[in-house]
Amino acid sequence: MRKRFIVLLIILFVPFFLYAQQLRVGTGLAPDPTSGNSDWGTNALILNFEPIGPMAGVTTPNGTIYVAINDTLSTNTGGLIIRKSTNSGATWTSHSNYITNRVNFPRTEMMAISNDSVFCWFLYGAQVWRWNIMTNAIKGFDSTAVNDFDVVKSSTNSVYLWITTESGGLRRWGSTDFGWTWQNAGYVQANSKNIRLFMSATSDTLFGVYRSPINPNLGKSIIRCARYRESAPGTLTTVSGGFQNVTDSLAMRSEFDIAATSGVAWFYYTEGSSGAIDIYCRTSINSGVLFGAPFLAAGNPNVDEYWFSIGISGTGTRYCDIIYYSDSLQSGGATNNTDKLMYQYAETVTPGTFLELTQISQFYPNWSVRNYSPIVVELGGIDVGAAWVGGSAAGRKVYWNRYNLVTKIGNESQTPVTYKLSQNYPNPFNPVTNIDFSISKAGLVNLKIFDILGREVRTLVSQNMNAGNYSYKFDGAGLSSGLYFYRLEVNGFSDIKKMSLIK
Repeated sequence: MRKRFIVLLIILFVPFFLYAQQLRVGTGLAPDPTSGNSDWGTNALILNFEPIGPMAGVTTPNGTIYVAINDTLSTNTGGLIIRKSTNSGATWTSHSNYITNRVNFPRTEMMAISNDSVFCWFLYGAQVWRWNIMTNAIKGFDSTAVNDFDVVKSSTNSVYLWITTESGGLRRWGSTDFGWTWQNAGYVQANSKNIRLFMSATSDTLFGVYRSPINPNLGKSIIRCARYRESAPGTLTTVSGGFQNVTDSLAMRSEFDIAATSGVAWFYYTEGSSGAIDIYCRTSINSGVLFGAPFLAAGNPNVDEYWFSIGISGTGTRYCDIIYYSDSLQSGGATNNTDKLMYQYAETVTPGTFLELTQISQFYPNWSVRNYSPIVVELGGIDVGAAWVGGSAAGRKVYWNRYNLVTKIGNESQTPVTYKLSQNYPNPFNPVTNIDFSISKAGLVNLKIFDILGREVRTLVSQNMNAGNYSYKFDGAGLSSGLYFYRLEVNGFSDIKKMSLIK
């Protein structure tokens, strides 16, 4: 197993002529965290209310997680709020800034350029908006009537925005100031709808998948894949053979998306109608030049698999993570045994083989016309998390789960007689090392990383754990070379050791 157990002011108004109310930002939400647990990791409560629309999430270089939630119940003033966690999702609080408009934002995306430059992009009415959640600076793209969009960033921190317009055109722009101004406009294709983008995790190859030409039955439209290279900051150049059809028009395909890394691309889509919906995949091992034949990625009789989300993780070896909703279509109410949020992954060395199929939900997902599908949030290195709307006797709420990368080691019947924090190995390391520790009595365990100035840079573990011997696989990707300290605290015991990251 690869991973297991392992704004400023409310008076900031922006004119918007298509909606009766103006788009506004505000401040001041109170926290409401709690937690649960599961075999995959620790289930945590992100928000105690059911959203009215989709969610989006992102992680900053220092490990802070932000999730944008289209919520109108937890506050009397906010409509698009941000929940955040600084301890890998164990607990959540509310970010101070929010959008006050209490409407359904049908599409949201989040992007982190740095620790203090985090952006939320959303569709409001028929216009794309860029919101810096840290400064509360907000700006509409332009007056173009949009029905869908996607946005990505490259290794140069250039931002690329693609939109499909109400008139059916697919257009693109680049930006070198994080989307405040735009340049190098391009017209991709006419008669198009829906767009999903991905910038390769190991190169600046941009993949765009979209419907074109449009079928009167939208779900049966052909899906095309376009490939571009970043030739200069904010500038995209098409590549030879950069456009190809990746589906036909014979079947209903409601969802699709693409992810790529290390020359490998995964194109996923759902196929079928209610009662017989499965998830299919086509892979490419030459950066999208050619895709192999479609194969079943998730499908079971009398079960619908849909509402999937994908992402790329890993450092040396790269992985494609996918979560999806497994809906058993039972006649009665949903339970954890009938409706499940599932996880699996594929490696670049065997992209068509999916591993570690795991149910990660203890609070069952629910279908809703609100379209709040689950989201993958890549946490850096080989770690990954997921957020979804789960059901319980107390109603629908937003939950979180993640691999905590902790592995139980040694004989299960042998309880350590003392608490112990061992020296990491290897040391020095680049970029992965192991941190072993023992706890002799169950309790709240905190394992954290600090830099040479004593500043906390990562929370590795923050959860209740049983007595035993454990090993944590720490990935230092995203950290600079240098000396670091790691500290274990549990039941009044505390110990600290140093380690050296050399890149």
